[in-house]
Amino acid sequence: MKLQHLAIIFVIIIVPISMVMSSYIQNQIDAIKMQTAYDNRLINATYDAVKAFQLNTTNNKYSSISDSKIRDIQASVNTFYNSLLTSTNEYALSAEDLQVYVPALLFTLYDGYYIYTSYDNVYSTVGVDEDEKVSINLDGNNYQTGLKPYVYYSAKYKLNNGNVIVVNYTLDNEITVYGDFGGTDGYVTKSGYLINPDSVTNINETNKTLKYDGVLIEPEILTEHLLTIENQETGETKAGDYRYIFYQNQKIYQDHDDNGNLLYNEDGTPKIFWYQNYIKTYVNDATIREYAKSCNMLSTSAFDYYYQAREFSLWVRDKLGNITQANTLKNEDGITPIGNDGNYLAENTGNTKIFYADENNDPMLSSSAFNNHRIAVIRKSIETNLSTVIANYSSTTLYNYAMPVMSNDDWYKILNNVSLVSFMQGMSIGYRYYNNYAVITNNINKEVVTSENIYIIAKENGSNNREYHKPGCDELIKGVKDGSLTIIGAYPTASFQRQTLRISESDERHYYLQACNGDILTGCFNCIVKATADYDTDDIIDGTIEHYEDETSIIYNSNDIAKIRKSYLTALARERYDLYKSNFDLSNLG
Repeated sequence: MKLQHLAIIFVIIIVPISMVMSSYIQNQIDAIKMQTAYDNRLINATYDAVKAFQLNTTNNKYSSISDSKIRDIQASVNTFYNSLLTSTNEYALSAEDLQVYVPALLFTLYDGYYIYTSYDNVYSTVGVDEDEKVSINLDGNNYQTGLKPYVYYSAKYKLNNGNVIVVNYTLDNEITVYGDFGGTDGYVTKSGYLINPDSVTNINETNKTLKYDGVLIEPEILTEHLLTIENQETGETKAGDYRYIFYQNQKIYQDHDDNGNLLYNEDGTPKIFWYQNYIKTYVNDATIREYAKSCNMLSTSAFDYYYQAREFSLWVRDKLGNITQANTLKNEDGITPIGNDGNYLAENTGNTKIFYADENNDPMLSSSAFNNHRIAVIRKSIETNLSTVIANYSSTTLYNYAMPVMSNDDWYKILNNVSLVSFMQGMSIGYRYYNNYAVITNNINKEVVTSENIYIIAKENGSNNREYHKPGCDELIKGVKDGSLTIIGAYPTASFQRQTLRISESDERHYYLQACNGDILTGCFNCIVKATADYDTDDIIDGTIEHYEDETSIIYNSNDIAKIRKSYLTALARERYDLYKSNFDLSNLG
């Protein structure tokens, strides 16, 4: 064959193939670029939505009330779509146009979750007379977008006597148990924190003291730095440090004179006020004032937490102590126990007694069987409902929606934090469709105090600098051990956020709640800025770390370092006890 013939064959066959391959590769590159661009847009929109929710809830004293919470979530949804719209305007002219590409938004809260999606909210009725039975038939053709009913983190369990009870879980170790226990118990509803009750000893109800795992828990003085408006017309403000306690989940402060001397009413009760809209609103209610006097403005919340959690945990041990994961009823029918099916839940706790709390199953520890089962139950509930919601979303559009596979790291974030998960699918990115999700957690909120959400304040000796640390910070441990740092106290992360008092559009004044005594408040570079805490909170709760600076020791129980553990365990208990809970009544322990 002549060389010219080979050249012609090459041109006819190879060149078209090369052009096709070049086009295909370019399409791949373009698709990857678009995929990355939409990933960033989705993450940014989700972050903006979480930030809006965070700002609304932390600055709203009623943020834990159901109606107020729904408004905050709706505002967060609006922020999400508005943020997404600005970066994807080639696909949509309005936020409503984007909804076709967002099959679901998942909001995980303290004791349950909302799913924002489309649903059929139109029904027809049969029967016109009042005494006729009305049947509801969803026609499947009339959809609207909004929040579906709230879903609690719950599971059903079959007792040995055949009765079925329900346990509602939360993002920490608080549970609600309800159901018919049979016999003399009958129908029972109880709520409380589950801990190892054997760890609580030396209880003194008169002095409000006890020991938790050897750590003395006692009344404490709590103080915050506030900026108050003294004259609304002139915008005059005044800074001061005020003692406070919680009364029915709200802070009340005791006033003082210009010299710092505490003020009292004529009847001997403390002169107390609510801090509302940056103004002192003095309390005239005699019951509240007597309460403030009876406790001498000392917080006993940490004592109340451990004392009442012990009582509740002993009751749970007695009534639910034999329950294992085999007693869990399947979500599909609520009747069939999972039995020996070790794959039904994401975490297999085997034959371990889930609710029998002791030193081998301490619900305060993330590694406990209780916590692993709690996580598995919450995940199963979310997976089941999300899969159904996203799959049904396809009935409103031509795109076939499906729930993506989520990584274990993302599940860990979702199951242990207040968070927002957004799903976006169906946008064309070249030769295929976009399908991804974003998870953003909200660590600054009034919903939950996780074991990671406590910072410890330490003051440098000989200076006016206060530095806050994560409890496992090596710099904190070294400073306390060598005497260069003194523990001041411990508070939730929200207490270290900058507070803003807006006098006018052009006049904003800032302050920090824990910048007391004129001290400068900064975060530790090692653990807050770099986020490299050396020991996790399980080490602190458990009280043992085997290796430290080439020596084998139990550092959290040593004389100096024990102060860190005491401060942490007191703050964690206090803040959890003082959280507002709409369905949580610790008085029902009797």
